[in-house]
Amino acid sequence: MESVLSAEQLEAELAQIQAEAIGWQALGDGAYLHAGDPDAQVIDIVGVVSADMADLNLVWLT
Repeated sequence: MESVLSAEQLEAELAQIQAEAIGWQALGDGAYLHAGDPDAQVIDIVGVVSADMADLNLVWLT
């Protein structure tokens, strides 16, 4: 018997795959880490991300 994902589960799975494909690491449900500057000592926590944040260390909470 195959399990079928709901539309919400499928959307969440797709968002996680897309985030990981561009360098975000899943930390847990709705939380991702992006290490844009391995030498930085600060990690910003954000709810919205944009391309101009590529050089920053971020935790993105969705």
